[in-house]
Amino acid sequence: MNRPRLTLLGTQHEALVEYLEAHPDNHERGAIVLFRRLHISVEGLTDSDRYLAKEVIYFDATWINSSSPIHFDFKLAPLREVFRRCEEESLVFGFVHNHPQGKTTFSTKDDENELTLLTALKNRNGENITFVSMLWVNGGWEARIRTGTEQETAIPVRHTLVTSPPLQIFGYQDSSDEHSEVHARGAAAFGKPFVDKIKSLRVGIVGTGGTGSPLATLGARAGIGELVLIDDDELDRSNLNRVRGLGVKDVGDKKALKLKEYIDSIGLEAKVAACDAKIDEDPLALDALASCDVVFGCTDDFVGREVMNIALYAYAQTFIDLGLGGRILDDETGQPVLRYHFGRISTIMPEFGQCLFCQGVIRDVWVQTQLARRENPDITKKELKERYLEDGGEEAPGIGPFTSATADFALATLFDLIKPFRRYPLELRRDMFHVDFVKMELNSHQTKRDNECPYCEQHDFLLMKEQYRLRRPLLGKRDEYV
Repeated sequence: MNRPRLTLLGTQHEALVEYLEAHPDNHERGAIVLFRRLHISVEGLTDSDRYLAKEVIYFDATWINSSSPIHFDFKLAPLREVFRRCEEESLVFGFVHNHPQGKTTFSTKDDENELTLLTALKNRNGENITFVSMLWVNGGWEARIRTGTEQETAIPVRHTLVTSPPLQIFGYQDSSDEHSEVHARGAAAFGKPFVDKIKSLRVGIVGTGGTGSPLATLGARAGIGELVLIDDDELDRSNLNRVRGLGVKDVGDKKALKLKEYIDSIGLEAKVAACDAKIDEDPLALDALASCDVVFGCTDDFVGREVMNIALYAYAQTFIDLGLGGRILDDETGQPVLRYHFGRISTIMPEFGQCLFCQGVIRDVWVQTQLARRENPDITKKELKERYLEDGGEEAPGIGPFTSATADFALATLFDLIKPFRRYPLELRRDMFHVDFVKMELNSHQTKRDNECPYCEQHDFLLMKEQYRLRRPLLGKRDEYV
């Protein structure tokens, strides 16, 4: 069964809850949420559509016939304009209401109302439609999906995810009281709901080398339900000092595919998909990325980072980016000395944190330089200078303990988003910090705020409508339907 996932922005969630709970006489209230549906099949994983909340419309007083603490009755005629928008803008109609009193789950009256709405929507837009119903009750969301072709069947969603720190995950499947021995310690440390929540997530990992491979293997052991591994690189012998799960026999093979084989061989519950392509070149790789709730960036590729920096806004994702930097100098005898070496963890959500450009992790000129090197691997520094291009970033030797430790901190960051446990010092940024392996300290550097940034300030890419994937003709159009 296709168990869909819903995603709300933090501001949408807060505004909806405030509205639903604000009736002066504690009556039921209703609202409309227009969703964008991502219907993406990822080989190796069960289909699970993502519904991204794009717009909230509150019921006008003139639309309401009557209400009480246990009922909400409304007119259909004012909704026809919304139905028209759904058809013309390829949006999914969602009906939201609450139960201030009465049943703590969907009622038979809710069933009747949903079928009435679905029939009206179907009569206007045809049977190839989907319909979302959300209920706010007991401080949490319950949600389900119906379709125009099987309208009597209500499909419970896998979860409703609110992308704000901390991550709020509602409606996840509650497992049995006794967790397996593998996850018993996670439940003991963070509580049983933590284990169920992390199992409900689909997590993408772009780059499966020194940081991506330990992150993927430990993530699977920690109970992440679905992993999507994306990397077009082949394993080189020079990678063997830091990658996890791969050996000499795998040299020359695609890292993502071999890492999937290794994680599958562990025999845990995690379902793993692998894609051996670049997210900025291959439409299926980008689609696999878009299907994820959470994405870890584990690549030193500036072009790939730029794509993830756009995708987190377009697809309402939680994005955790990893990087390493360092400097080596020679001592008086000519021997190398590690002057500094750090791991960086950046945490960005659609409405939280500076983007990678504002954090100084990527720059347009570095992206263009990398594209030039792809086009001509033999391009000289002089030729780059003539084109006003330059290499960027800080090179750091890939040392196993440092790459693995950075991955550990990144996975712990996801844990902290699900079940907060960290006590951040005032001087430490929550959206970006460094782990200094030489000075043995945590620190954050301050960056200048750019009020004109199209990503994290102006939100030009937030839930954007795509004619082409991420508005890039090279990546083609996605075959979507509602």
